[in-house]
Amino acid sequence: MKLKNLLVIAALLVLPFGLYSQNAWINEIHYDNASTDADEIVEVVIENASSYDIADFSVILYNGNGGAMYSDTTLDVFTEGATVGNFTIYYFNYTLAGKSIQNGAPDGVALSYQGNLINGQFLSYEGTFDATDGPAAGVSSVDIGVEETGTTFAGLSLQLSGSGSQYAQFTWVDPATATAGQLNNNQTFGGYTPDPEPSNFPGSFAATVNGVTIKLTWADATGTQLPAGYLILASTNAAINAPVDGIPVADDLDMSDGLGAKNIEYGVQQFTFEGLASATIYHFVIYPYTNFGQYIDYKITGTVPAATATSATLVHFQDFENGLTPWTQYSVTGDQIWQLDSIHGINQTMCAKMSGYYDTVNYVNEDWLISPQINLGNYIHGLLGFYTAMKYGSGDNTLTPMYSINYSGTGNPNNAAWTPLTAILSEGNWAWTYSGNIDISVLNDQSFYIAFKYISETEARTWEVDNVVVTGIPEGIGISDPVVKETGASIYPNPSQGVFTINSPFDNVTVTVYSLVGANVYQTTSLQKSCKIDISQLPDGIYFVKVYNTLNGNSVTKKIQKR
Repeated sequence: MKLKNLLVIAALLVLPFGLYSQNAWINEIHYDNASTDADEIVEVVIENASSYDIADFSVILYNGNGGAMYSDTTLDVFTEGATVGNFTIYYFNYTLAGKSIQNGAPDGVALSYQGNLINGQFLSYEGTFDATDGPAAGVSSVDIGVEETGTTFAGLSLQLSGSGSQYAQFTWVDPATATAGQLNNNQTFGGYTPDPEPSNFPGSFAATVNGVTIKLTWADATGTQLPAGYLILASTNAAINAPVDGIPVADDLDMSDGLGAKNIEYGVQQFTFEGLASATIYHFVIYPYTNFGQYIDYKITGTVPAATATSATLVHFQDFENGLTPWTQYSVTGDQIWQLDSIHGINQTMCAKMSGYYDTVNYVNEDWLISPQINLGNYIHGLLGFYTAMKYGSGDNTLTPMYSINYSGTGNPNNAAWTPLTAILSEGNWAWTYSGNIDISVLNDQSFYIAFKYISETEARTWEVDNVVVTGIPEGIGISDPVVKETGASIYPNPSQGVFTINSPFDNVTVTVYSLVGANVYQTTSLQKSCKIDISQLPDGIYFVKVYNTLNGNSVTKKIQKR
């Protein structure tokens, strides 16, 4: 008996270290969001990670319909994130790897070590089920109690919240700003010592208008204490409240209320706000921060980088929600035509659709979807954008976006001259794809038509088109015509070689220089009525200077010339 017990003890001693002692858990999941799924991730936390061969850990994805595993990924291909105390965070972006996490009801995910399920780490969302194979075979999943849907904003995730050093001490919470590779929102690990606030702000913060999108760029902050990330705040009001230490600000990309926010990892130096209102002034500020969750520490003292830009005027928009009109279809060949249809997989949301496939037969077709006449008279910097989705078929079945300045508006479009447009189109599998901002400045001050020409010969493709937008900036200035609410500002010398002195009628001003196409090319702040701006590094030409009183919202805009 004693010999047997000794043999058992000896066997336990030679088992791989960690089989019974590893402290690891699934910490964050993102599996579903509105539109095309983006940044689907699973995040894992391991205590004393250096004590293990990370390849011995594995994340297994399970299909709740039948209980079988459909993906097994070892942690050595995960990205290593932050180490907080004795805890190291790892995450894997399935989307970037060309994979996906299923979003059925239910589906699940498990964490194993050397092929053995870690206790309590067979989790599911939108219900429970029993696994039929893999490390969790025969085990019932534990529903985490929160879920994502097809309306969840991209950039959010399901994550554990609370304070502790073991899985059971945390709680799963509703979708919050994703924190892949970092502490979750409102999460702390035992023995965590937060970093001090960042030493410096990022530099060269600027905003560039592209239609109803605004692209922000900056140079990474430098100094003794580098930031973990940046918080960009956006508003249609120049007065933007600073964030508060210890209170993370969630991403908010719905700018319909005039407010927005975006968290950006350190090392990334650009972000684009999309879907903005037309002819609207937007203000942006950027704050660097260290730490996460309740320990987040924003740098708010000093001159906060700010930028202002005015979105272009909406000249034409068609989302097909109320039919094809005023767009028209013209069939040159074949009986199939462009028609109104619901977006594939999304009921009650409409688009324009064309397919040469009908009743199991592929037909030869040439069909056009043509806009009404669009006029860019008195506009500059014209831009076109649209979305496409596609499935089925082969390379000899094409969709070509085009424009014409001599189409009559009726009849066979082949009787007119059409110029193809260079655009990014969907690559298939119903993936909605933005065309990019297509420069149509060649059509400034002209009337024209936009068309989508569909061709099918064999193995007909099905194409969907939606949200066609044409924007422009009014001639005269590169931003919407300003309302001069105060007068008396003077700028001299004008013209100059790029160094100007501004005398304004008020203190506490933000001075912004715009190019003729509305790009914010320079910005500074001053507490004095007199200040200098230096745009000597910019090309010679005409610019507009807006002096904005940050206390009462009054402003004045002046034209300057650099030569």
